[in-house]
Amino acid sequence: MKRASSSPGPAVPTLARAWAGRLARSALGASVFGVVAASLDAGWATAGAGDDATFQLATYLADIGVFAPVALVVGLLAGASAIVVDPSGPPSPATLVGALRVRAIGRPADIAAFVPLAVLAAFLWMTLCAHLARALLGLEAAPLLVGTAVAAGALGLGLIAGLAVLALTPPLRRALANASDGRPACVDPAVTGGVALGIAAALFALGVATGGVSGEGGFLGIYGIFKRPELDLRAPALLLVVALAAFLAPAAVRTARAPVALLAALLPLALTTRAASALNAEPAVAQAIERGAPVGGKSLAVLRRLADRDGDHAAALFGGGDCDDHDARVHPLAQEILDNGVDDDCSGGDLTSAALAALAPAPKAAPGADSPGSSAARLPADLNVVLVTVDTLRADLGYAGNQRPVSPNLDGLAARSTVFERAYSLASYTGKSVGPMLIGKYGSETHRNWGHFNKFSEEDTFVAERLKRAGVRTMSVHGHRYFGSFGGLDRGFDVVDMSAAPPEGAPWDVDNKATSAALTDAALRLLGSTENTGGRFFLWVHYLDPHADYLRHDDVAGFGAASQRDLYDGEVAFTDRHIGRLLDAIAAAPFAGRTAIVVTSDHGEAFGEHKMFRHGFELWEELVRVPLLVHVPGAAPSRVSARRSLIDLAPTLLDLMRAPGPGEGAHASDFLSGASLLPDVFLAPGEQAEARDVLIDMPAGPYNDARRSFLRGDMKLTISGGARFELYDLASDPEERKNLWGTPAAKEIEPYYAAARARLREVHVTGARK
Repeated sequence: MKRASSSPGPAVPTLARAWAGRLARSALGASVFGVVAASLDAGWATAGAGDDATFQLATYLADIGVFAPVALVVGLLAGASAIVVDPSGPPSPATLVGALRVRAIGRPADIAAFVPLAVLAAFLWMTLCAHLARALLGLEAAPLLVGTAVAAGALGLGLIAGLAVLALTPPLRRALANASDGRPACVDPAVTGGVALGIAAALFALGVATGGVSGEGGFLGIYGIFKRPELDLRAPALLLVVALAAFLAPAAVRTARAPVALLAALLPLALTTRAASALNAEPAVAQAIERGAPVGGKSLAVLRRLADRDGDHAAALFGGGDCDDHDARVHPLAQEILDNGVDDDCSGGDLTSAALAALAPAPKAAPGADSPGSSAARLPADLNVVLVTVDTLRADLGYAGNQRPVSPNLDGLAARSTVFERAYSLASYTGKSVGPMLIGKYGSETHRNWGHFNKFSEEDTFVAERLKRAGVRTMSVHGHRYFGSFGGLDRGFDVVDMSAAPPEGAPWDVDNKATSAALTDAALRLLGSTENTGGRFFLWVHYLDPHADYLRHDDVAGFGAASQRDLYDGEVAFTDRHIGRLLDAIAAAPFAGRTAIVVTSDHGEAFGEHKMFRHGFELWEELVRVPLLVHVPGAAPSRVSARRSLIDLAPTLLDLMRAPGPGEGAHASDFLSGASLLPDVFLAPGEQAEARDVLIDMPAGPYNDARRSFLRGDMKLTISGGARFELYDLASDPEERKNLWGTPAAKEIEPYYAAARARLREVHVTGARK
């Protein structure tokens, strides 16, 4: 008997060839739309670059090159997804809509009513959940309780939304299925669903446009948070376009032969090969992509990591700056070893001891505290010090020329203090500025972990530890848990008051509570206790409110809420009011005549300058220029125009309190990199402060590349990743618009930076050190 034969399915080789053809056509679609997306990506990178056609063309070509591998990977993934969705044939918009219509056979009006209601209900649910989370996260409650409440609230809102959809579907079905003349009006779920998606997208866009970065601005304003740099949607939007093109391309170009489609898809990789070498000679193009291209910047970083042959986190290709990619000891961020005949840091040559001594002489030893020539000898022997730091406080306060009444109390303090008109922070965000500032070392000299919120080991000594050893009562008041035991910033303090901070375990990235009043109240309680003020004391208070999210204070008038800068100015004024309470209490206290007050900030803030908002990542003037006021009883008010750095704060505090710094017998890692500012405070009438070079040092971290700025006179050299350079003349170009790198001025400042860097005692930390 013959066995019955079954109908054979498609041969496996035939099916494999069909799928391979679909993947090739998906790659073609992704590649073509990748070029279009990369053009938009490069357009954002070159925005504000002026009419330099050569620079713009170079940036477009390089961005297409670094975008191309990403587009191909996304295209292949999208093509594979399309095969999984429909193995029998390539999906198209028509087939997808047809599938929806097939599901509606027999009940078109029901589906046509249900789909748009479900879409709009999902959008409403998402919006309500965002408002609920924002409200609950502002409460002073245990994090577990808040998280449970958010989850329960979201579940309850989802249930209500689902019931509403079910309840509204019948009346909408009747409305869609019956027109006035008795004929069906609209029972196509593809049409009603598309309209609902369009409405939801328009409402989302309206919310982003009208809302603030803190979610203020009405019901839809919660979506304003997507204006934040960390929530930039441009990259996912571009990649979504590329993915959709790849998903649908096989149906659109069915007739394209697979080998031809694959060859065409690979053509943009020729620009990838070009970018690998061209970006080494075009550092300005590399910087533009790094800073302004949402996809290209991230792709460029990945390509450099892939091209790194010796594992030193630097590459010889794609503008990585590695001058020897076969030796892990040689790279742009390596420490230059004097007189070894090797260009360790790829700066152009070996640095010799003789050149270092000529370019950066060792600082002169300061006279002892009791020496007649010492500034400290002019201080009260029992001086106290109050250090006030204000998070995210720009330098442009009232005493610096701001016409808005943002800082009347600090202005009053400035009138009786030494004002350092051009002071610089050590980095542009807290984790890499406050710790080094209070240790007295540059960030790359500290023993730290790789975290965004750096932890500092006991190999580094904080100024409070030195003061405590000198018999000073040390106190600190904070509104954020980072300043406690987490990072070691509590070391050396007899009292750490965290009463103004959120409870333990609360999220650190939510800032929707004003704390200035509570911080001042806590400081006044400490100052009101004779246990704390019966002898010499050091008090540090760190105010937080100017840090985003910016809150509106109804009791602070005259600033409004039309812009983020308006809200920020209101926060500064609010903080200034409560700093004023602290200053008034000190002025009325019996120890007023023997208490010095120092006010400064950890970094500034950007409001659209250089296409940037908030802070971190970069070292533009608006991000690193900070206030610095030093009020010393008996010192005449003055202004110092010479540039100074907060690397000098720790030596100044020690000098004020006549406390010893590292002695000659100290271990190798115990040192101070700055110099006391007291000679500037006690300048003779008519005497000018000595000019000093300024180094701003922000080591790499999980969310930022390494950045350094070196200022000599009015020239500011900024180095990104140790390999890309910019030079600005702040006297003629205070907004840092015209890059002078490549001009003779660069040759003049470069050796001085090399010498300053060689003096750093760097501690290299990578992602492996947690």
